[in-house]
Amino acid sequence: MKRAIFLAIGLLAIAGIAAYSYFGNRPPSAEGFSDEVTADLASLIKQRTSERPPNVIIILADDLGWGDVGYHGSDIQTPNIDRLAKEGMRLERFYTLPVCTPTRSALMTGRDPIKLGMANAGIMPWNDGGISLDEHFMPQSFKAAGYDTAMIGKWHLGHTIQQHTPNARGFDHFYGHLNTNVQYFEHDFAGGHDFQENGKSVDHKGDYATDIHGDQSVRYLQELRDKSKPFFLYVPFIAPHSPMNAKQEDMDKYPRRLDLPTSPKKTYAAMVDSMDQALGRILDILDEQGIADNTIVLFFSDNGGFVPFGASNGSLRGGKTETFEGGIRVPAVIRWPEVLPANSVNDAVISVMDLLPTLSNATGVVAENEKELDGKNRWKAITGRGSRERGDPLYFTSNSPVYNSFMHAVLDGKWKLVQTIDHQRRSTRSETFLFNVDIDPNEQNDLAQKYPDRVAQLTRLLDARLAQHPIGGVYVQVMPHPGWRAPKDYADAVIASDKVNAEPYTGYGERSSKALQQRYGDRGKVIYD
Repeated sequence: MKRAIFLAIGLLAIAGIAAYSYFGNRPPSAEGFSDEVTADLASLIKQRTSERPPNVIIILADDLGWGDVGYHGSDIQTPNIDRLAKEGMRLERFYTLPVCTPTRSALMTGRDPIKLGMANAGIMPWNDGGISLDEHFMPQSFKAAGYDTAMIGKWHLGHTIQQHTPNARGFDHFYGHLNTNVQYFEHDFAGGHDFQENGKSVDHKGDYATDIHGDQSVRYLQELRDKSKPFFLYVPFIAPHSPMNAKQEDMDKYPRRLDLPTSPKKTYAAMVDSMDQALGRILDILDEQGIADNTIVLFFSDNGGFVPFGASNGSLRGGKTETFEGGIRVPAVIRWPEVLPANSVNDAVISVMDLLPTLSNATGVVAENEKELDGKNRWKAITGRGSRERGDPLYFTSNSPVYNSFMHAVLDGKWKLVQTIDHQRRSTRSETFLFNVDIDPNEQNDLAQKYPDRVAQLTRLLDARLAQHPIGGVYVQVMPHPGWRAPKDYADAVIASDKVNAEPYTGYGERSSKALQQRYGDRGKVIYD
């Protein structure tokens, strides 16, 4: 059997050598497998999942740029991310959303964050929203299928009521923080402490947050998980997101990098380096426990790098908060030994929304969502048996960080429309770009004037999708109302489930809601969903 497995993997690697590539000399591609190879692969996966379902680890970096990993040529030391790339498959057309909360909501639900009211900006401590309780979360499906589920790190999907917190959304175990921007050594935001374990505050003041995330992931794998079950582990690091805090020993590794007021490149490199070290400890435990071969490890960033804080998005245009490729196309790697070919590259278009149906299919878990997913099952595309193109358009929007300024995009096949809209006090400025990203991934050649009909067609698609955003959804609010005060401890400020109404507020009545919807029109939905 082992001989057959190695033969199949060898054929997989050979079959992809001549695949289409944007980026010059690269490892073999995973496209173009023969019917014989894909049949062997399907049989192998079926056997592996029937013997014992694979474990799943999703590791999420925060604001990591396209050009900030070793395998993309960075000077930042990322040996463990590079190890995943060498032992697994690079997903070079992996798309997220341009800001934190939208990506996390799409990951957890498989739904377009535009429909969730989460598309434009991140949830701040002074916001009291969260993803609707009508939505189904990925760990709920894995838990129902018999998996032990855990999350270590940054949540950023709701923090004021118990129903919005990780333990209520499918995670058996949660260790981390509910908000973003938590101080790395002090573990507070806006003066409120924000580190907890399953709803109870924990104090590790002085310890570096990235180290805590890595150590707690190792603790879960070693001590806490039910070893009679497969596990689903989600590790969303806060690194290298601001605040720009790093350990001196990591900063000392980059003497040629400088921290400038406009670009703290040394600190940024140290933060990425520290995250890579934590990732390495997780990979080492998988090896020590002999479970690496039956564990799917997926690593990616939640959005592009934020250049003012030291990130690099390589040759891609733009960065975090923007809908150019640099803001939404991120480094991503998936490893499943003996199933996915090592040191391979896959150029299939994959969205973060696609992960719920894709991972469900790969593991044999039944996705228990009731609402129709916007994500698509891309497992065949990952294993070389499906189309490189996704089929349905992808939509991106950002209202962050500038109040009343928006950036939108729609990607449909090779065509990508980008629009910027800046509402001034008495006027509105807008720009429209059109790119063929198949031949111009760096978005240097604007074709809007040459193809006005294509611009009009994509604009219609974009407008129809944006009209589905709930009126009360999240918009940028970089500072709180002057009357807001942070709780001393965010874990203590969560309202218990039995103190919250079970049913959502649906407005002033059917007649009023219809009247309001008629008045607002395509500006958004008055009633959710």
